[in-house]
Amino acid sequence: MADAVSSIQHPFGCYTLNPDGSKKSLVGGSYDNISAVTIACAVYAAIQGYSPTDKRQLAVFDDTDTMIAVIGAASDG
Repeated sequence: MADAVSSIQHPFGCYTLNPDGSKKSLVGGSYDNISAVTIACAVYAAIQGYSPTDKRQLAVFDDTDTMIAVIGAASDG
C-alpha cells in the first residue's frame, strides 16, 4: 500500500503574472509539468475569451520557483 501524500502542495504551480513578470495569483497546479502547462493554457484561453483585447501572461513554476513555461503576450509596459 502506498504512503499517504504528506502535502497537497502541487510542485508545478500556474500563476497569472503582473506586468513586470512577477507572480500575481495562483490559478492552478499539478504534480507534473505537462498537465500544469495544459491547465495554464486552458485558464489563459478562458480569460482571453472573456477579454480578448487585454494583454496578459500566465506562467508555470516548478518547486524550485523556476519559471518553466509562459503563455501570452507581454504588456507594453
